[in-house]
Amino acid sequence: MIIMAIGFGAIMVGSSTVALFGGFGNPRTAQTTDTTITGTPADNYKDKDRPVFCETSDAKSNKYITEFKIPTACTQPLGITTDSNGNVWFTESNTGKIAKFDPSTKNFTEYANPLWQSHQKSMMWGIGYTSDGNLWYTDSGHGIIWRFSPTDAKYANFNYPITPGQNETFPQMLVVNGKEILVNDFVGRKITSFNLDQVGPIIQYSTISSPGNYNFTSDMAVDSNGKIWYTVWIYQQGGHLVRYDPQTGNKTQFNLPPGILAPNGISVEKDGKIWVTDTASSIFFSFDQQSQQFTRFITSMPIESTYGNASGLIKTPISRPYWNQIDNNGRIWFNEQVANRLAVFDPAKGTLVEYQVPSTNPNWSDCGALQDCGVAQVLDFTTNDDKVWFTEWVENNIGFLDPKAPLPMNVEVTPTDITLHRGENSTVSFTITPNEQIIDPVTVVTSNTANTNDIIVSGNSQVTMTNQPKTVSVSISADNFAFTGTYQVLIGALYHEVTISKYVTVTIK
Repeated sequence: MIIMAIGFGAIMVGSSTVALFGGFGNPRTAQTTDTTITGTPADNYKDKDRPVFCETSDAKSNKYITEFKIPTACTQPLGITTDSNGNVWFTESNTGKIAKFDPSTKNFTEYANPLWQSHQKSMMWGIGYTSDGNLWYTDSGHGIIWRFSPTDAKYANFNYPITPGQNETFPQMLVVNGKEILVNDFVGRKITSFNLDQVGPIIQYSTISSPGNYNFTSDMAVDSNGKIWYTVWIYQQGGHLVRYDPQTGNKTQFNLPPGILAPNGISVEKDGKIWVTDTASSIFFSFDQQSQQFTRFITSMPIESTYGNASGLIKTPISRPYWNQIDNNGRIWFNEQVANRLAVFDPAKGTLVEYQVPSTNPNWSDCGALQDCGVAQVLDFTTNDDKVWFTEWVENNIGFLDPKAPLPMNVEVTPTDITLHRGENSTVSFTITPNEQIIDPVTVVTSNTANTNDIIVSGNSQVTMTNQPKTVSVSISADNFAFTGTYQVLIGALYHEVTISKYVTVTIK
């Protein structure tokens, strides 16, 4: 069975709307036909669908990532965050529960939700831990915002406002900004804001209407000056990066670069630089507020075992970077949904490190009879105190990535900036320095942000290492009819479950 990635191939049908980024049919309807009753959340799926949505293997680990299996079957973990004590909290989108994982004891606690109706399911993307010790999270399938109190294990829910003239709402991501909570309405063309100091059964919202007539309003980020940044867009037709000033109510729009198809994740550096991830490609990009210039970067190509290609139909596999966050060291983290990776870009060093997630589910890729193929659907993650926690939606795991685990090698490239005229080529040196004994060959990977064939990158595809640094030559050529402009060329080294890359800035005149 082949199900295309949840980002675009899978859809959620709710009422009369077909929306991207949903997941699994009508959240209000139980599936009972051809279903073996187990007394677990797996009963929400037919027997034939359980390998697709519940899990296909035990939790796994590698040098960088440790996975933990959730005790209850088929919970479908999604939104994830940590509290001030280092506990990990996440939503269970197939049970309606909040769950906690204690890293010190490795114990899970799942909190029963008496307000949740049996056989319900809903995507619960956004979650945040607030200063009063509560957890807030979104429920897109029911148009609700939930509050959970860890102190007394009580739930409360609040209806999310429907935009006048719209038929439904889709509360998606959630940002805690001091005592303010921001929630984007993905299909409702707005962002809402409410204050934690409110009391009573009804939350009073204020609304930030999205400019223009765009279909989608995505994730939000707040800069050091209190301005709110978000994107509005139409799938495959572009959109705008929006800056909203709560003090004046003014909105400023910046045209997104051409070719950006689904700009979902967004975060802001301390210096004010904006970072956005494009879920319909392999692109992530920055926006400099001073120069008002965008700079596009690209991930490495997914390894074949993630997409399979048993049919031979996949000609240009992409990684689909989804959400992004900036850690305490100023590094940009993002999840590469269909590449089954978590990645971190260090702007100061110009280095991209991509970590392969050990678990896979073959039902979400073109795997055919291939073994160890597929993706675990890592749909959310959180960073705090140099720790990265994430959820695996179709493998019923949460995972921990240790950024301090030593990398097997370092990479450098020289020069890092070249200029080419059409039809010209240049050679750069790519040096791999081992940090440990590297037994197997290292695979050299390349990709670039130019249009197809405008820039051609060629060189040895594999390198046999010794205990000494190894330098290989990589040729970068500009096509005779290449578009002029400035592009990023990624050159990296893949070894086992990690890829380490550098960027070369190429200007074509």
